[in-house]
Amino acid sequence: MHSNSRLGEPQIYAILCPRMKLSVSKNINLLSIAFLLIFLGFNGAQQYVTTFFSQANLPNLGFQSLILVYLFFTLSDPLASVFVSKFGSKKAMLTGVIFYGLFILSLPTKSSVVIYLASILIGIGASLLWVGQNSYLVRASDRKSYRENSGYFNMLLMAGSALGVILLGFLITRISFEQSFLIASIFSLLSIFLIVPLKDLRTESLGNHFNLIKHAITSKTALQLSTVWFSFSIVFGFAIGLIPIQLKNTLGISYVGLSSLFYIMPMLLSYFLGKLSDIKGRNLMLAMSFILCIAGLGFLYFYTNPITLTIGLVLVSLSYAIISPIRFALVGDVTTNKNLDYLTGLF
Repeated sequence: MHSNSRLGEPQIYAILCPRMKLSVSKNINLLSIAFLLIFLGFNGAQQYVTTFFSQANLPNLGFQSLILVYLFFTLSDPLASVFVSKFGSKKAMLTGVIFYGLFILSLPTKSSVVIYLASILIGIGASLLWVGQNSYLVRASDRKSYRENSGYFNMLLMAGSALGVILLGFLITRISFEQSFLIASIFSLLSIFLIVPLKDLRTESLGNHFNLIKHAITSKTALQLSTVWFSFSIVFGFAIGLIPIQLKNTLGISYVGLSSLFYIMPMLLSYFLGKLSDIKGRNLMLAMSFILCIAGLGFLYFYTNPITLTIGLVLVSLSYAIISPIRFALVGDVTTNKNLDYLTGLF
């Protein structure tokens, strides 16, 4: 089940962390590049959703769309864990990514009915994609490598997200929102060609799926750990909707791309911080992340000028950089092959 073929050392970490050797399997490499493409398209588009509809005199539609996305993402996770357990992570990810492309293509229509439907579908698709991804990452790794693989995966994921925000910002100022969203959807859908070659890793039949869901959601340890996902998802949910508008109103639309710091910080620091959490312990790193997040939100709440707005953005981004690799590693820390899909769905 586990692959150990080596593909060499990514150049960025050869420069930033010369003492840290990083090698990943072919499957992890394909998975990571696929998610780079998915979120180059989706996070690039998502960061401009509220700005796009605000300029179209439909400010509520952007926020309502994002609320529907994450509401159905949450509601669908338990059923997604059943789907992944029954049909495998690969099929779940392939199904999910199609809805990402369709959602981005729905945005230029400005039709509330179309966008609401696409938001619901991408929420369901996101649950399949992320439960499938996290289960696949752990199954394709061994106990000694999943933290390293988590850091590598998160590095490429955030690289794609940062590039997407910057690229969409560049395109929007030169062509249009509508054409830029079309290009973003193409990037996301191209990931299909990287997911298809993945080895199909599945677990054995596990019996009653709904009993396993019940055990997952009644586990005290699992519920405690899930608060990490919950709290940072709340913060990130506010950030992706409000900060782009603050940047536009304070500095102008060409500066909305500064919100790519949410992705650049984790891209640069994920592997290093993931390793550091192994040395210093998860609790210390989680505490640091929460402290930085609270301080950053304080600056964002009381901002009066571009400097305080930027400081708040940097602190929240650094907080997100700390938590990003840890949230993937925690799954591998506490799960077994039997409950992996269900605890992933809960988290």
